[in-house]
Amino acid sequence: MIDLIISFFSSTYDYLYIGTFVVAVFLLLSALDDIFVDLYYWFHSFFDRKKFKKYRYTKPEEIEGLEEKHIAIFVPAWHEADVIDKMLTNANRTIQYTNYDFFVGVYPNDPATIKKVEEVSAIFPNVHAIVTERPGPTTKADNLNQVFQGLVKHENATGKRYDIIIGHDAEDIIHPMSLKLHNYFIPEYDMVQVPVFPLHVEHANIIHWTYADEFAENHTKDLVARAHFSGFVPSAGVGTAYNRWLLEFVGTSFAKNIFRAASLTEDYDIALRLALGRANLLYVYKPFGIDVSTRAYFPHSLRAAVRQRARWLTGICLESWRNVGWVGDAKFRFTLYRDRKAVITNSINFFAYVVVFYLLLYESIRWGFAAGALFPPIVVKGTLLWDLVVIDTMLMLWRLAHRFITTKRVYGLWAATLSIIRVPLSNIINFSATARALYLFTKSVLRGKPLKWDKTAHTFPQTEHSPPSAEHD
Repeated sequence: MIDLIISFFSSTYDYLYIGTFVVAVFLLLSALDDIFVDLYYWFHSFFDRKKFKKYRYTKPEEIEGLEEKHIAIFVPAWHEADVIDKMLTNANRTIQYTNYDFFVGVYPNDPATIKKVEEVSAIFPNVHAIVTERPGPTTKADNLNQVFQGLVKHENATGKRYDIIIGHDAEDIIHPMSLKLHNYFIPEYDMVQVPVFPLHVEHANIIHWTYADEFAENHTKDLVARAHFSGFVPSAGVGTAYNRWLLEFVGTSFAKNIFRAASLTEDYDIALRLALGRANLLYVYKPFGIDVSTRAYFPHSLRAAVRQRARWLTGICLESWRNVGWVGDAKFRFTLYRDRKAVITNSINFFAYVVVFYLLLYESIRWGFAAGALFPPIVVKGTLLWDLVVIDTMLMLWRLAHRFITTKRVYGLWAATLSIIRVPLSNIINFSATARALYLFTKSVLRGKPLKWDKTAHTFPQTEHSPPSAEHD
């Protein structure tokens, strides 16, 4: 048995060395743009914070007393009977704005959701069910296009014209002040995105917390730097407000295809097209010192998380690459690279775990036989591989520090501490989602069939809920 173990690990030495070297190089290359974004963020935060953190230090009184524009809130709904009535009721009771209407896109073959929306509409007349022409599920983009047509019919019937369109999902907790903010910023800006943060839940819901960790870092640091650097602000689909009159020009056939119907991430796609058309896009974190964000429950199961993230990866990384390609100036292309590199980095990160695990096993076996006399070491001090491993380790600690800092901003010290432990799980989920996205996208291309709305089941808090205040950084 011992001879068999020695023979096996001896024969795999070359493969392990090559694998370790390749992973170390890719981890270093992948980290370079992350380091740039981090340094860009901290440099401007310290030396140009008033311009960099736009509107953060503007007096909150400025949003009060403004004339209220007509706002339409779009909510696509497929099999949302469990949450849609709670979401609409909570929103109507908490939103500090009067001139708004909900337009909920429902399908003719989903009577349970239609019934719930109609029940709320009987209490709140500003809630309108828009029944789509085609049965569901189609794509979310197709649903939203149908909702827009319903909006136009409503305008023609009432003579009312909406100036702002806001996107939300059926499980969202809308911040009471968000509509006032959008009313202030539009039409100076053509699209406005506020942060999205998963709700604070029990820490046993570890899958949900992986979303919280990633959103905290993306929406308190990365998007702030990205908006300032390139001007291309991606829409999160929720908490996104559009200048209705510009949005209409993006579509075709009399605005019947505003959202690209075949896209699985219509939010990212519409923001990309607006940015390419030189629209004025804005991302705001704590504008006027107000902690405005959209809150929601995110998947609690591994299967649901993989399905949802696979849809995001398909739309952002694969569909946009195929449909748009590499366009714009150097800054814009750098931003596209940052979005699309996830397909590669998610795979490399997972492969790194496999290599590290096997490397530890190899070293354990090596030291079990005469202090390594039978096996040569993989990583030797003074070699290039040694230097790469040291640098990658330092970069990993740098990355974990940023995850800790940004998670603490939103969720506090204990959540930030646990976020470090959750990093491997996040990487495993992202790798699984990448594999699924590549499989489904390839199958769709080969068969010539469009991908459908791979919807996530949603939940909503049982009682009225106001988002907790985030800590100030």
